Amino acid sequence: MLIEKVKETVEKHNLIGNRQHIVLGLSGGPDSMCLFDVLMRLSEEKKLKIYPVHINHGLRPVEADRDQEYVENVCGQRGVICRSFSVDCHSMAEELKMTDEEAGRKARYDAFFETAKDISDSICKDTGCSEQEALAQVKIAVAHNADDQAETVLFRILRGTGIDGISGISYSRRERGFDVIRPILDITREEIEKYCEERKLSPVIDGTNSQALYTRNRIRLELIPFLEREYNENMRAVLVRLAGIAAQDSEYIWSQTEKEYGRALIKESSEEIIMDREIMSGEHHALRHRIILKAFARIGLDKDVSEERIKAADYIIEKKQAPKTVEFPRGYRLTVAKGKVVFYNVDTLKVQ
Repeated sequence: MLIEKVKETVEKHNLIGNRQHIVLGLSGGPDSMCLFDVLMRLSEEKKLKIYPVHINHGLRPVEADRDQEYVENVCGQRGVICRSFSVDCHSMAEELKMTDEEAGRKARYDAFFETAKDISDSICKDTGCSEQEALAQVKIAVAHNADDQAETVLFRILRGTGIDGISGISYSRRERGFDVIRPILDITREEIEKYCEERKLSPVIDGTNSQALYTRNRIRLELIPFLEREYNENMRAVLVRLAGIAAQDSEYIWSQTEKEYGRALIKESSEEIIMDREIMSGEHHALRHRIILKAFARIGLDKDVSEERIKAADYIIEKKQAPKTVEFPRGYRLTVAKGKVVFYNVDTLKVQ
């Protein structure tokens, strides 16, 4: 039974505790409607408070308004209030020089985090608890499923990736102080559709999902069916299993990275991180690369770090030469000098 399978995932990965506040991304599609129904059922035994959030992207005006009205009505029938946001994602995409799809994702997560922050602030005010205690009581639930996992792994393989990329989508990740959780990541799309039918949920259907407009859509609609037809009928399950194996290995490597990061660390602030060059140069490449990624993430650069830049930084850390600097995106720098490796941003700090 699907709900029992979700409970197993929740317990195994410690996704949801008793009396927590769950911000739910609710598009009105099969995945999010399934998760909404499951969470509402779980809320009775776990004493949860559910806060649905819907984003009207404005990309499909007629359908978008229909979806918003549908979601708000369904939430009203279940006795919860849906918080809806309207965003002109096409204008956002042009302004930020990204695709409409990327702008849509940014708009969604901005809305999720804004809602989560409002809830945590309210918890602090009402209970007098600390900010960290309040943040821990709020989770953000999104409806990625097992098919999404398979498609993500294959998408990353096609682009070129390492073990972290092959690990696919995680069950939980910390971002902006909150845990983003995926309770139905072990559930297939077929199981979700069957559940929606059995529970008479009547989700809305996004017509663009059946059109090969984006790379991910083509992977789902064309490539995976071809691989299943010509090579392995269980291709989705194989890709999900691959992600699980890679995730275990990646988790171990990152645990070692944490230890070595601490061993090499000399000084850390929100603006600057200084590490011992001798210790870093003695690390295995796999650990050193991750230490670099972790250090930059700690001071604000948590994406757009290319393998080319990592290799350039790796090279100057290893070589005992004159002071060297490698430039990273958005003004971030890595400088090696006087036996130290310094991570910083030129806009906030000048290395002497």
